[in-house]
Amino acid sequence: MSKIKKIKRVLRVGRAVDSSLSSFVERPVPSETEVAVFERVMKREVHEQEVDSNLAEIYSGKNGAKINVQKMNVKKRLGFFGRLLRRLVLLLIVVGAGYLLYWYGWSGTNNVNGLELQVKAPDKILAGEEFSYEITYYNPTKYSLSQVHLELQYPDSFIITSASPAATSGNYGWNLSDMAPGASATLTVTGRLIAPPDSVAVIFSRLSYLPSGLTSEFKKESSASTILSGPGFQVDLNYSATAFINQDNDMGLVIYNIEDNRLGDFNISFSVPADASASVVTSDTSVDASATSTKKLTVTKIGGASWQVSGLSQEMGRQEIPLTYRVKQKADNLEIKVRLEKKLEDGQSYTFWEKSLKPELVNSDLNLTMLLNDSKNDGDLNSGQSLNYSLTYVNHGINTFKDVVIMAVLKGEMLNWESLADVNKGDVQSNSIIWTKNEIPALAEIKPGAEGAIDFSLKLRSFQDSDIAKDLTLVSYGQYGINNQVAKSHDNISNTVTSRLNSDLSLQEEIRYFNSDNIPVGSGPLPPEVGVQTSFKVYWTVKNNLHELSETRVVFTLPSYVSWNNNNMTNVGSLYYDEASRQVIWEIGRLPVSVYRVDAEFGISIIPSDNDRNKILILSPGSIVSALDTETKGTITKKITSKTTKLEDDDIANLSNSGVVR
Repeated sequence: MSKIKKIKRVLRVGRAVDSSLSSFVERPVPSETEVAVFERVMKREVHEQEVDSNLAEIYSGKNGAKINVQKMNVKKRLGFFGRLLRRLVLLLIVVGAGYLLYWYGWSGTNNVNGLELQVKAPDKILAGEEFSYEITYYNPTKYSLSQVHLELQYPDSFIITSASPAATSGNYGWNLSDMAPGASATLTVTGRLIAPPDSVAVIFSRLSYLPSGLTSEFKKESSASTILSGPGFQVDLNYSATAFINQDNDMGLVIYNIEDNRLGDFNISFSVPADASASVVTSDTSVDASATSTKKLTVTKIGGASWQVSGLSQEMGRQEIPLTYRVKQKADNLEIKVRLEKKLEDGQSYTFWEKSLKPELVNSDLNLTMLLNDSKNDGDLNSGQSLNYSLTYVNHGINTFKDVVIMAVLKGEMLNWESLADVNKGDVQSNSIIWTKNEIPALAEIKPGAEGAIDFSLKLRSFQDSDIAKDLTLVSYGQYGINNQVAKSHDNISNTVTSRLNSDLSLQEEIRYFNSDNIPVGSGPLPPEVGVQTSFKVYWTVKNNLHELSETRVVFTLPSYVSWNNNNMTNVGSLYYDEASRQVIWEIGRLPVSVYRVDAEFGISIIPSDNDRNKILILSPGSIVSALDTETKGTITKKITSKTTKLEDDDIANLSNSGVVR
């Protein structure tokens, strides 16, 4: 840059000769043009001075010295990663400062009430199942805690077996160690819960402590809940809605779906009014198990109105323990309770199941009893089943009943009235059968102590899909009258038997050489030949509707000359061969209504001997399907017809196969 020159301008307005006033007056006045020129010159001078001042600032260094503009010093700029690192460092500094500000200003570290207490408990357990409560406590504050004390309030049905560490006050209080800042600890209490199904057991905890430097005590509370899923087996009570005064009225305690009994032995007890009594029919004896089990359930009287049940295990099938009760006189709001209890060694009893019944009492000298399939209690039925009725009567009074009319009332949409079999030829009117002395001469006069029975039978219709929306309950009872008239009174009625229709379970079995697509699935000669192996494929199809099923299984007992070929497949459950019993077993288990059909298949084979020549051999004696209806609590068992080497279900094989061994 060239050096800037400063130009000096001088304005001459005349030479001063005399300084006197006269001289001054005599000086000529400047013209307007001269004044304007003067003002422009002055403004330009001021502007140039400002420019010089600004340039001096620009070309001066920090120490005031002038800068050599002919020499340029260029500083190196940070790269991308350098700038990124610098920003990260700044960010970490800001975050760290914020964290420290939060920790020391707003976090719980300065909050003396910040201790954390938590109780952990399982969501669901079985009655009698051992489990543990875990109590965890944590000190997030900056204070040391002393005089730490924990108290637990257990559910009423909780039975403690151990605690770690051991309690210092009974089974519920602990004096715990001091807690430093950041310290945590866990306390475990183990025990069992025994209560009715779906009960909710809640445990409460309270922890008190004293922070360092303070004299006030602080407390924290927490709780947890557990649901009792049941005793590991299902229980139900069969009984009639009506009861006779001064007579034994039967009940049935049904135990089924035995999966996991954690209670072991348990007791049956009753709660009855003063003018009533109840008991278990069997005493110091055994109750027969269901037909699917060889084990027995033992019921023993242990004193008072209590009986012990022992031997219940998962291997058992459906069990029924007969009970009875007697009411001495008619009473309002009669209530009888049947309880299942677990009694401990200390004598404390815990109820895990209870059922109340409020029967309608019948007081009559002429007592009627309705029996359906040899039972006067409520129960379950299968579609197409035969119903065998017996309506019994007995005169317990001192008077004679004349011209007695006895009527059986059967209400149900599944009844097949066309199948009615009645040797006495009673008069059928709507849903009733009526007998008089014209049909049964003994009804003309029933003397004190006289008794009799009217037997008849009919069948239920086979279930159809159109029956799903219908009432599938069957109600049966008897009623009597005198003087050839049926009186409408509660005291002349029998017990009422209410039966519910089980789910429509069915099994289809096919033994084939060719499948439904005409593809060979068997091998060997057809018809079979002596000394040569012929194999077949067995197809099972199980269908169900109406109700959900449990314990569903199919059993196929192999004849001695039939072999299991494995090659099995199923879309649900497990299919296996029990060599000891020579049974092919398909364990399906739970079968909900949403699953209408399930299938399985497996292979079998035969090698005929000389004794089998010219014979048609039985390949299947008839498989059996069984299940437990979860709604009616009834056991469904169905057996299909036998299958032979004629392969009755294989249309292609039947074209050339006689089934006769060659």
